[in-house]
Amino acid sequence: MNNESLLKYLKLNLCITLITLAFVLVPSFALISSSQSNDTSSEETITNESSFSSLSRQLAGNQSESDDQSDEADD
Repeated sequence: MNNESLLKYLKLNLCITLITLAFVLVPSFALISSSQSNDTSSEETITNESSFSSLSRQLAGNQSESDDQSDEADD
């Protein structure tokens, strides 16, 4: 095996290695990035749900107060 064929073999191996790494690493980075953004959105959802539940309780309380006042006015 002469130097020229050895050099071609090494270049081919390098290309195959780089392509394989690209196919493995790029989806990994995308998956990690996606999971981080999902964590943030789930925290925002929890915050929104808790604020929504507190607003709905306030609304229910306001409605019951207005119902009580309308019952007193009917008497």
